[in-house]
Parts: sequence; C-alpha cells; structure tokens
Amino acid sequence: MRRTTCSACGHTDLEQFLDLGDSPIADAYTVTAQESLDAPRYPLQVAVCGKCRLVQLLEVLPADVLFGTGYSFYSSASPPLSRYHEDYARDVIARYPSLVCQGVVEIGCNDGDLLRHFSHVAHLGVDPSTGPAQMARHRGLNVWPAAFNLDAATDIPGCLDDEQPGVVIANHVLAHVEDVSDVLAGIAHLMNDDSIAMIEVQYLPDLIVNNAFDLVYHEHRNFFSLSSLEQAAQRHSLWVRDAELTDRQGGSLRVTLGRAGVPSRRVDELRASERWLDSFGAYEGMQGRAERIRARLLDLIAAQRGVTAVYGAPAKATTLLNFCGLTAKELPWCVDSTKAKQLRHIPGTGIPIYAESHDEKTRTFLLAAWNYSRGIMSANPNHRWIIPLPGPVLL
Repeated sequence: MRRTTCSACGHTDLEQFLDLGDSPIADAYTVTAQESLDAPRYPLQVAVCGKCRLVQLLEVLPADVLFGTGYSFYSSASPPLSRYHEDYARDVIARYPSLVCQGVVEIGCNDGDLLRHFSHVAHLGVDPSTGPAQMARHRGLNVWPAAFNLDAATDIPGCLDDEQPGVVIANHVLAHVEDVSDVLAGIAHLMNDDSIAMIEVQYLPDLIVNNAFDLVYHEHRNFFSLSSLEQAAQRHSLWVRDAELTDRQGGSLRVTLGRAGVPSRRVDELRASERWLDSFGAYEGMQGRAERIRARLLDLIAAQRGVTAVYGAPAKATTLLNFCGLTAKELPWCVDSTKAKQLRHIPGTGIPIYAESHDEKTRTFLLAAWNYSRGIMSANPNHRWIIPLPGPVLL
C-alpha cells in the first residue's frame, strides 16, 4: 500500500527525496539461493512530511508480511547490543527506582534481552514477531505476542496487577510501526501523571550526514529528528523532558517523555541544532550521494584480487547489496555470528551465510555491519576491509 498521508500528523504533503529501487524484505532470509534470488521485491521510496518533517517510507507492507515467522532478528545474538541493553537497564533502574518498582512495559521487546533486566518487578513485553517473542517467554518473561497500538494498550494495565506502569520503554520501535500516532496514543494511555516513557529511535540527522541509506528498508517505516518526534508526542499530551544522543545503529536519539515537566537544557540545544532540517535541501542530496557511493563501491570490489566476501548479515546488508546489484557472483559468501541466519541466504542476492569460523582463505571483506567496524576490525587484524559508508574505503 502506498502511503498518502503522514504517519504522525496525517498531512498529505509528502515530498519524495530518495528512491532505492525495488528490494526484498530485509530480514526474510531464505533456505536456498534460488529462493533468495526469487524473493518478492517492493519499492523503497522515502519522503518527508511537509508539515511535521517526519521522514517515512511511501510503501507500507502489511505487518504479517514483515514480522511473521521469517523475521530473524534476535537482539540477544549481538554481544554489543546485549551490553548496550545491560547498561541501559542499569541506568533506568538507578535514575528511576520508584517508577521501576511500579512496573515496566517494554514495547517491541524482541527476545527479551532488555526486559530480562526488569524481571524482578512486575513487567510485560509486547512484540508481534513470532520467533523472538517465543524465546522471550522461554526465558520466563511475561510477553504478549501482539502488535501495539491504542486498542492493545487498553488491555495492558491488567497484566500489572491493575496498576499503570511507572516506566514504558520503546527502543527502536517507532521506526517499525505503520501509524506513529496510534502507537503514541497507546503509550499515553498507559501512563499516569508520574509515569515516564523512554523512547529511542534512529537519529535522522546522523543518517543523512553518514549517507546511511542502507538503514532504509521495509521494516524501517519512519525516521525521526527530535523535532518530528516531539511534535508527534505533543499531539497526545506527552512532553519531552530529556533527550540524548547514543551511538547505536550509527547514531540514535533517546528521549524521556512525561505528561508534564520542563525540558532539560539538552532538549533546547538539540532542538536548536536541527534547524537545517526545516529546508527540503537537507534531504534532496541523498539520492545523488547514494548513487555515487554505489558506483565507487562497485569499482572498489571489482578492483580486488582474489575472493571478496561479506562480513555481517544485518538487515541493512539487504538494502546495500540489492541497491548495488551485488550477488553471490561478486561476493560468494557471508559470515555472521547469528545462528538463526547461518545456512540461510541474504534476500535478493543468493549469498549464503556461514558461521564466523568459515574460512576459505578470504582476506578481503565488505563490512556490511559497518557501525561495529571498530570492534570487528580489531578482532580480525589480518583481514582487509571495505567499509561502504559514509563513503567506500579500503583499509
């Protein structure tokens, strides 16, 4: 379905600025190479709302297509992400101990890697993805396998001994939802005057500056600045109390929402730093930069002697490889530490995924997981690396 109104404010003025062609669903890894090559493809076109400046996909796929049994992202499979979750939970518990004791709801809990740190209090995880939600329940966590919105939110307080939660967490969830306004309405419904909601999203300015067009895929429907997120929240009487930038996913924004409160100095400073996003010129250069990066990356791969493979099979690798037209012919295999992805294939490419122990004398890798480049490269000092973004370089 092609979007005609803004996901947050309902405005009809959506200005397209990026077209990455047709691409498969990024997380729909296949058993065979032929299934990978034959995977259905859908348009990847991005627009910005002329009113609230929310950036969003124009093609909206049904949730059951995106997050059914083929969804293969498990947050606990990434050691850096697990450490991030541990630090995150420790910070929340230290800053808001009394609110945590009232109960915690995590929207988009995946396999419970963050939620497990709140298992000592009343808690509930909500997630529509079949496999990860099952794993979270196997961990002994209270998880509801469903999509979250205002209707769903009306049933949640009963799962917490009829109390409203003190803390609502939604990390990298608003990117995935079809209707941002409906989800924020649900979050507001869960909260009382003392509750807080902690929401983390990919940070749009970092995406633009880093040329990170590979973060655009069908599971990522929305991309936020502080300004666009703030406007969306205010429509539901939620106000940004605090905001900070983190390094997750190449640059993310974490905000604390409440029903009242004076914004911190960080909110004012960050809001002021985003004024350049008010102009459409901030967005329209992404198309040309993406096409130039594609040309440079193809030249760099073609110039390598011997076999070049892929290191890491994150969802963004599907976008990068398909936009560049790279298949198993140019990149015969990929290695990844996620067991659920191993012995499967990157959608649209026919490239098989193996464990990191797979070694066929490959010394040059295209580092698809470029946001973890420092740790990966230091752990593998004998390899050569093609870093695709923000601009292709061989190290």
